[in-house]
Amino acid sequence: MTSLRKPQLGTDPNKGWKFYSLHLASTYIVNEFFLVSNYKECINHSLNFGAHKKRDLEILEKINGPYKYKKQIIAGAEELSAWAKKMDEEEYHELYIHSFIGMWSSFEAGIVNILTDFIKNDNEVANELSKKFKAGRFDIEKWPWEHEVCLSLAQRVESKAKSATENGGIDFFARLQTTFSWINININITEENKLYLSEANRVRNILLHRYGEVSEKDARDFPVLKPWVGTVMPLTKDRFTNYYNGITQTLIAVMKGIVNSSKT
Repeated sequence: MTSLRKPQLGTDPNKGWKFYSLHLASTYIVNEFFLVSNYKECINHSLNFGAHKKRDLEILEKINGPYKYKKQIIAGAEELSAWAKKMDEEEYHELYIHSFIGMWSSFEAGIVNILTDFIKNDNEVANELSKKFKAGRFDIEKWPWEHEVCLSLAQRVESKAKSATENGGIDFFARLQTTFSWINININITEENKLYLSEANRVRNILLHRYGEVSEKDARDFPVLKPWVGTVMPLTKDRFTNYYNGITQTLIAVMKGIVNSSKT
């Protein structure tokens, strides 16, 4: 999601518009997931950076004499090593947090962009979704709309689905099921992955709005968070992977739903 270069996809954005945004989101998400291993490798190389830098400078001093900035360089290197050791001791919690936020933002953007593409290219979808709002807000007589109008409608649909779904504030997948059912796309995943997705959505909100501190309400809604009420839940490799699975399985379900919808 933070890449300066947009991925080059094999899906044509025009001919393959039904799948382009899904493909793009999936690519960003997979990149975020595997980026962790690259960062971890770099951090591991920094664990003994301070000791190595000190040794190298001492060798150079034997050849060239005293080095003026030796203390500053060693101090900086040792500070980096101390940080790397802290990351290792905390099992890379901060690293998983950064990648998770990138993953989730790619996922959210992907869902909105998929809806936007359907609104832009399918009159029946645009008409059906426009009926969810006040008459004239999205004038179907003026369709096809500009991209900004399609995007605006797509962004508002999710909140409508939240209100229209039982327990929609907690059950994130059910909310998405409602959203896609409105455009005749049926999706489903395992109960386990539904729980992972809903938990991931709540953790995302906790991280972005409360510095990661788990509240009593969070624990009531998601008992798995109870041990960390009043503090920050460590984002471990296993939990990070669970959230990744919830996200990716949802996108796979959307892909299958689009394929099946196209057959009818």
